[in-house]
Amino acid sequence: MRPRVFSARAGSRKADRGALLLALAMAIAAAGAACSSSSDGGTGAPSGGAQGGGGSSSSGASGAVEGLVSLRVDPGTTSVEFAYGKAAAVQLSAIGRFQDGSERDVTDRVTWSADDLFAHVDAGQLTTASPGLVRVTAADGSITATADVTVKLAGEIALPGAPPGASEALGGTPEAASAPAIAYPLDGALFPSNIGSVELQVRRAGAGQSVGRIEISGDFIGLRLVGACDPIPDADGCAMALPADLVPMLVSASEGDTMETRVRLAAEDGSSLGESAAIDVRWASASLSGGLYYWRTDGTTLQSAAIYRYDLDDAASPPELFWENEQSPPLASGQEMPCMGCHALAQAGDKMALTFGGSGPSSFALVDVATADIIALRNTEPGGFATMTTFSPDGELMVNAFRGVLTLRRADETLEPLGDLFGEEPERLTQPFWSPDGKHLAFVAWQPGENGAGPELYGDTVRGAQILIAGFDGAAGFGAPRALVPREQDRSHYYPTISDDGAWVVFNTSRCDGPRGNGASGNDPCDSYDDNSARLRIVPLEGGEPVDLARANGDATWANSWPRFGPSHDTYRGKNIYWVAFSSRRPYGLRLPGSTDGTSKPQLWFAAVTLAPGGSIDGDPSFAPVWMPQQNDDMANPTGNHIPQWAEKALPVPQ
Repeated sequence: MRPRVFSARAGSRKADRGALLLALAMAIAAAGAACSSSSDGGTGAPSGGAQGGGGSSSSGASGAVEGLVSLRVDPGTTSVEFAYGKAAAVQLSAIGRFQDGSERDVTDRVTWSADDLFAHVDAGQLTTASPGLVRVTAADGSITATADVTVKLAGEIALPGAPPGASEALGGTPEAASAPAIAYPLDGALFPSNIGSVELQVRRAGAGQSVGRIEISGDFIGLRLVGACDPIPDADGCAMALPADLVPMLVSASEGDTMETRVRLAAEDGSSLGESAAIDVRWASASLSGGLYYWRTDGTTLQSAAIYRYDLDDAASPPELFWENEQSPPLASGQEMPCMGCHALAQAGDKMALTFGGSGPSSFALVDVATADIIALRNTEPGGFATMTTFSPDGELMVNAFRGVLTLRRADETLEPLGDLFGEEPERLTQPFWSPDGKHLAFVAWQPGENGAGPELYGDTVRGAQILIAGFDGAAGFGAPRALVPREQDRSHYYPTISDDGAWVVFNTSRCDGPRGNGASGNDPCDSYDDNSARLRIVPLEGGEPVDLARANGDATWANSWPRFGPSHDTYRGKNIYWVAFSSRRPYGLRLPGSTDGTSKPQLWFAAVTLAPGGSIDGDPSFAPVWMPQQNDDMANPTGNHIPQWAEKALPVPQ
C-alpha cells in the first residue's frame, strides 16, 4: 500500500474535493454516525514519509506534557470500513511514557494531525469519507508517534433504475458457461479524474442477462453496484455506468497496490448467472486540462470536414464546432476549397494555422481563435504557401513546412519570412514541432524517390522518414540538427511531439514492408498520414532507444496516429504522468467497431504515460487508453475524429 501523494498543480482541485468530503464526514460524525473499527495486525508503515498538509486538530495544553519521555499511538495499525455516502470514524489513543517509568493516557493533552487532506482528527478520533491509507500523528513538542489506518469503502449500492430483487438474483454461484466479458474499459486503463461517468460495456454469454453487478475490490475498496444492464444496439452486450460522483472515491482507492473490477450478469430470476474475469482499471488524481481542437468529418466528402473544440477544463460539456469548411476562403482560381485541415495551435490557444487544399495547393490562413477571424491569408500563390505549422511558445513566431522546406515566419498579419531553416540538410523536411519550453524543434526528414518514398513533395504522406531535432536559443537561433530517431529499413518515423517539460518525444512509427493498397492515404503501408500500421513510441529528448507504448497501442495495428502531449504534467505513484491524445481505429467496446485495414472511422483516445524524472525508461510506461467522451453526436452514425491539437486553454467559441 502507498501513502497519498499530492501534486502542487492539482492541489487546489484536491482541496476543493477534500473540503466537500471533510464537510460530509464532519456532518455525519456530528450526528453520531456509528462506524466500526478493528485492529488487523497491520501492514507496517507505508513506503515514504508522512505527507504534510493533512487534516489536523490541536487538543489539550499548548505546552509540553511535564515529564513525558516518549509516545505511542494505540492501536498502531488498524482498519475501518465505511459505506458510500457515509463516513468512517475510529478512535485512537496516545499513551505517554514518563520519566518515572509509568504510562498514562495523554490523548487529550497532545496535538493530533493526519497526512490526508480528506481526513480530520480531533482528540484521537479520525473521521474521513475517503478510502486510503492515513497516517495519524500524535505530538507533544518534538516527541511524536504515528499510527496507520486503512480506510476502506465497502458495501453495496443500487444504481438508478435497479430492478427489484436484482441483488438477490446476482447472489448465487456463477456458471462458467454464462460468464460475460468486459469489453470496455480496457484492462490496464488509467482514467483522469475529470472524465466523468464511465460506462462499462459487457459482452453477454447467457440467455436473458439483463441485471448486473459491478464489483470493485482492492486494498481500499470492496464496493458492489447493482442495477439494470441496458442493451447495446446491434451488439450482444449491455452497458452499466459508474456514477460520476463516485470518481473521487475511485481516485483514492486507486492508490492501493491491488484493485480489480468484475461484472456479474444474470436474468432477473437469477438464471444465467455468470461472472467476468477481473480487469485492473484505475483513476489518477491528475486531470485533463486545456483545449483540444480536432479534425472531424462524417466521411462522405472532404467538404464535410470541420474543426471541433473540446474544453477539457469543463469535460462534462460536449465538444463545440469551431470551424466548418464553408468558412474557408476560395482558391486563387476562384474554385471552392476542397478541404481544410492540418491545423496547428499556438500554445496559449489564441492562434490557429489552417491549411486549405491538403496535398495540393496548400493555401494558408492564420486565424484569431477568439473571433474566428482570419488574421492573414495566403491563397494567391499558384503552388501554395504552407502545409504544416508549429508556433513558438509565445505565439509570436511560427515554422511553416512546404514542399520539404521549413521557413521561420512572424505569426502576425505580415507573415514576414525570417529565413529558411537547415538549408545544409540534404533531405526534405516536414512536420515541425516546437517544444513548449521553446528550447527545441523536432521535425521529419525524408527524400522523395529514396528509402521507399514516392515523388510526393508536400510532406504529409512521407515514407522512409527519420526524426531530427535542433536546439533553439533566442539570440543565436537554431543549432545544427541531430538524428533523434534515425532511419530504419522498412520503417518510417514521423509526427513528433514534445512534452511540456522538454524531456520526452512521442512519435509514430509505421511499417513499410506490407502489401500496397489502392494508393489512398492510410491504405498504402508507411505513408505516414493515417497509416494502418502506425504505432506510438517514446524516446528521451536527449536521445536513446525508442520504446513502444505497447499498452497504449493495443495488441493489433489500429492506426494509432497524430499523438499530442497535454499542456502540462502531474504526478502519479511517485512518477510524472503525461496524457497523450491520439486517434485510433481500435474498437470502442461494443459501441463502435474497430479495424486494422482502415475501413472504420478513427476516434480520439487519451493514454497516460508515467515516467521517472531523469530520462530513463523502465519497460512500457504507458497505460491502456480511454475513449474521449461525447465525440460523436450520434453513436449510430459516428464521425471520423482525428488530428488532435492541444493548447493550454480552450477559448469560448465565437457565436
